[in-house]
Amino acid sequence: MRLKALLVDDEVHILNNLSKVLPWEDLGFEIIGLAKNGVDALEAATLHHPDLILCDIRMPVMDGLTLIQKVREQGLTGEILLLTGYQEFEYARTAIRYGVRDYICKPINYFELEETVRKLAKQIIEKKKQKNKEQLLSRVESLANENILIHSLLGQEAVKEDELWQDEEGAGHPDSYAVLLLDMDGYAHESISWPAPERKAWNLEIKLKLKELFQPLLRDYTVLQVREGEWCIIFDTVVNQPIAMEALSLVHEKLQAMVKDKPHMLIRMCLGQEPRSLSEISAVYQRMQQILILNPSQGWFTDISNVSEDLFEPIPSGVLGVVDAQWHWVEQFGSGLRNGNYEALTQMISDLKAYVARLNETSVGRAEKLLYYLLIHLLREMREMQMLPGEQEEAVWLRLQETLSVKELISLIVSLIERYKDSLSTKKSSEVLMMSAQNYIQQNLGSDFGIEDISDFLGISCSYFCLLFKNHFGETFVEYLTRQRIETAKYMLSGSEKSITQIGAEVGYQERRYFTKVFQKYTGMTPSEYRLKDSPAS
Repeated sequence: MRLKALLVDDEVHILNNLSKVLPWEDLGFEIIGLAKNGVDALEAATLHHPDLILCDIRMPVMDGLTLIQKVREQGLTGEILLLTGYQEFEYARTAIRYGVRDYICKPINYFELEETVRKLAKQIIEKKKQKNKEQLLSRVESLANENILIHSLLGQEAVKEDELWQDEEGAGHPDSYAVLLLDMDGYAHESISWPAPERKAWNLEIKLKLKELFQPLLRDYTVLQVREGEWCIIFDTVVNQPIAMEALSLVHEKLQAMVKDKPHMLIRMCLGQEPRSLSEISAVYQRMQQILILNPSQGWFTDISNVSEDLFEPIPSGVLGVVDAQWHWVEQFGSGLRNGNYEALTQMISDLKAYVARLNETSVGRAEKLLYYLLIHLLREMREMQMLPGEQEEAVWLRLQETLSVKELISLIVSLIERYKDSLSTKKSSEVLMMSAQNYIQQNLGSDFGIEDISDFLGISCSYFCLLFKNHFGETFVEYLTRQRIETAKYMLSGSEKSITQIGAEVGYQERRYFTKVFQKYTGMTPSEYRLKDSPAS
């Protein structure tokens, strides 16, 4: 780990001596700049972010104390070592206020200076290592939390796994999740011509912007993306106050400004601030999707608590047996597509035709609306699964600009299902995809990766990947990955002399404390206890 040093002194011979007399390379430093005054030093510090600033106090243009103040104001945290012939208390007090580490009095004792710099180097390196560990642990916990929340949104139970990421005091509020859904209305049509890398980059840009915009509003929150053009923010109602409408309005304005060159794309939000458990947020998420599709897109914001149940007017029974709501077909078509169940989709088309055949004149308008939404949903699902070429999707969107009868809408739905059937013969089967996923996990067991990473590798959406994975392996991605890592660790603990820290790192846990925590949750004992249990001596 090479550290960076900035040397500052207005006396050229001292500056040269400082750069040449001390064995900087042996001390672990590279000199990134020599400055003769505070102004030049500040410019170099801002550019290079040095780990150590060795600085004189008395200099022209800008003195050392002013330089230290400016450096701290800019948020630079490198260590500062002062060179001074001034020993008055006021100088020392000002310097201490800005975090100066030590003083070397002139004339300089270079042996003393070298020893001081050597000690500082060790402290800086140790601090960096600790910071890296903390950042890595934070990323691992954040990644695990995101994976669990994605599975929960999709209705795949992950509550047991959630216990792994509570803190040591048992904090974590399992019944305190609130959900905010953001949908980019018009995205599917607008993005037809975008290449896949451009779509991915654009969606990532919006996700990062959401993290930035909600940082001043929320303390404990996660931004998830299950499918393109849609983002879900889940936050803890215990540590956060309810989000004010004024704050959401400002967020909406800034997001809308990002797509001002795309007039047909509008951000819509649906908020549910009532505390929910992990097992409940899937139903909330589905209801929000329904609201944003079925509710007229006149306003940008909807509070789920204010939505009338009249919006979900039931379909007359007797067509499909027991039918609860219009959303039945949307869910069934989505499930049929994702599971590759062409027979189920064919049956759904027959049911739809039977429903339309029984319509009276007063119900035709409602049927047209339902079929229109079904088509939009099918297009989005087939886009996520990469089952519909861009030109074919464009052709369907062009048809939807026309005034279509119920018969024509049914015909379009049937044609989409037929194209889906054709795509199945050329698309990778779920078994092949899951074999690739299994191989990816084994090859990257020691790396930090999540659902988005492996979904991108397979070329499918997060939601499609989660569904295929749970159906194929009988457990969620989080459960499977944890089991693979811990089982591998158990084998290594029994048959290897590597340290527990090394073994943890090789199976994806870079911080020993976190590895021990997960291992103990999974096996009921610490790695040390497990190793002793299987040792020859025991």
